[in-house]
Amino acid sequence: MNTKKLIRAAILPIALVASLTVPTQAAPAKEVVVNQERLSALPPAEQQHVLDLQMRMEKLLATDRSTLTRDQRQELRTEWRAMKSEMDQINKRSGGTVVYISTAGLIIIILLLIILL
Repeated sequence: MNTKKLIRAAILPIALVASLTVPTQAAPAKEVVVNQERLSALPPAEQQHVLDLQMRMEKLLATDRSTLTRDQRQELRTEWRAMKSEMDQINKRSGGTVVYISTAGLIIIILLLIILL
């Protein structure tokens, strides 16, 4: 019984210290990436439009949103969503498809494969 209390007393502080000393890293800078192969498949006018959208999206990402009012942030969000949907349409026209899998979904898939195989 004393051994269990001693082990608990030793593990608890170690677990607390380990959970508190997780290194924090700055969030990676977001950037807008354009697939050059698909871009070259588009007509020249649409290529320029895609590059203009890319520049505008990068400007929106670089904007300091902490100084904006609520209405300005709302306008920024609606503009971002409109540009994103436009880029998705261009991507579909050029034959590109993207599948997003979340981290939790990936872990579940791997666990299911391990269990079933």
